[in-house]
Amino acid sequence: MRRVLIILAALLGLLAVFFIARAGFMHASARRAGIHVGLERHQTPQAAPALTFLDENGQTRTLDEWRGQALLVNLWGTWCPPCRREMPALERLAIDFDGKGLRVMTIHLDRPGSLAPAVWLSRENLTHLPAFHANGQSLLRGVNSQVAPTTLILNRQGEELARITGGANWNDERLRTLLAWAALQ
Repeated sequence: MRRVLIILAALLGLLAVFFIARAGFMHASARRAGIHVGLERHQTPQAAPALTFLDENGQTRTLDEWRGQALLVNLWGTWCPPCRREMPALERLAIDFDGKGLRVMTIHLDRPGSLAPAVWLSRENLTHLPAFHANGQSLLRGVNSQVAPTTLILNRQGEELARITGGANWNDERLRTLLAWAALQ
């Protein structure tokens, strides 16, 4: 009986290792293909969080100021490697969608000692992205996320159509199609 229990425990252990490894390989394969596992597209538009943030001049801003335009709102940090990797592709999106109904907005999640977003964007020669910023913890809490980057995709009425938690491949045609669709909503 003891031998049977040992064999069963070993088989269960092997099955657990198999499924954990399989999930990891599937996740890595999806990322290479440009599919982002953290994409959540809502069945119906959701009320967007009321975000308050500052512009480069220290003026308080809200997303309501851009009502009438579809928005891609990326919450990022200079201290966050996946966030920094996304920025050149977000710059290209801002250029590609300029005048096409979608505005790319980047809001830096401030942390004590982090580099100012305007300085970092300038240093990286990213001239089409705004240097908005806000308290990182309260902003992430406001969007019910604990992950940077977090990106919200809003329609022209200011409702959330989708969100992505974690880094994304913004050059992927499926994400660009989603954004083109959002620009029309």
